[in-house]
Amino acid sequence: MAVIEFAGACFLRGPLQSAGMTKRFRLYWLKESGCDLGTPLDADELDATIRPRVMELAAGDDRPLTLHLPFLDGRESRRRAEALRGATLVREGDVIRSVPPTSSAGLRDEAAMLLATHPAWINAPDEFQPRYFQTWQEVSLALQMAMRSWIPEIYFRDPARYEDRDAAFPLLVYAASRPCRGRPRTEFTYDVVDPEVLPCALNLIGTSLQNVLRKVESHLHQCGRPELARRYAPLWHQDVLRAVQRRPRKFVGLLGDEAAVVSAVIEFGTARGMQAVKPFAKSANLALRNMYGEDLRSLSFKALEEATRALRRMESPVSLENAA
Repeated sequence: MAVIEFAGACFLRGPLQSAGMTKRFRLYWLKESGCDLGTPLDADELDATIRPRVMELAAGDDRPLTLHLPFLDGRESRRRAEALRGATLVREGDVIRSVPPTSSAGLRDEAAMLLATHPAWINAPDEFQPRYFQTWQEVSLALQMAMRSWIPEIYFRDPARYEDRDAAFPLLVYAASRPCRGRPRTEFTYDVVDPEVLPCALNLIGTSLQNVLRKVESHLHQCGRPELARRYAPLWHQDVLRAVQRRPRKFVGLLGDEAAVVSAVIEFGTARGMQAVKPFAKSANLALRNMYGEDLRSLSFKALEEATRALRRMESPVSLENAA
């Protein structure tokens, strides 16, 4: 039995080639040790660990099928058989794919595929390219604005949470606060140890905070909570702001977790290699797993989607012209 190599990944070729084993596959398998992006394989070239399961799913179909296997980091690549043995495979049309066992595994798969195949990520500038700051500033601002919407929306799914004003006020002020525009060439988020972070984030947000409170007031009226709604009338915006300024710890904590997520995305995008996938997933999940008392790790996927949209905007001719 011989061993053949495709883009850094090894597959077994044995004596199974026969008239009954001419099934063809296009393999997508992203690993720190090497990537397969549509590598054509015969059935006997599949890793022996998964070959029987793949052939069972492919039975009765002579068309070439696409096979997606899970992302493997360096350690998992060295124990490939063990990693594949535990993989759950399903077929969806012409695609056979592995089912991520955890949300973190799914995030790694998603991140690796973006980095390897999406033009916006492939062409994203690193620190040594002219458009580095403009591009990642756009990504940072997009993520900050998105998180100011996502997090309050999730936290206040239960209107009863508005009854605890000590917890509600910092989150509403966060929703109204100014995103950090960064400073060339490598600063994209607020530094929470900087004594100026509070004045900068809260500078002239009166109108924005009134708009946030107006929506809360309207929502509480719709929920049949008129007395609670009155506590969030826009006319109280200065009281809300002063309460957060007196006790800023929760608000600053939100800015810190936000900065961790944004930094994880930027570091992932500028590193470019598959070695960046695992650190990104770890950092993003760590920041989001207990953000304001909520498990928000599902937002890691939305953060990648938002960053992708921002990167695509920066690829447009108008953005390129403005950055020149």
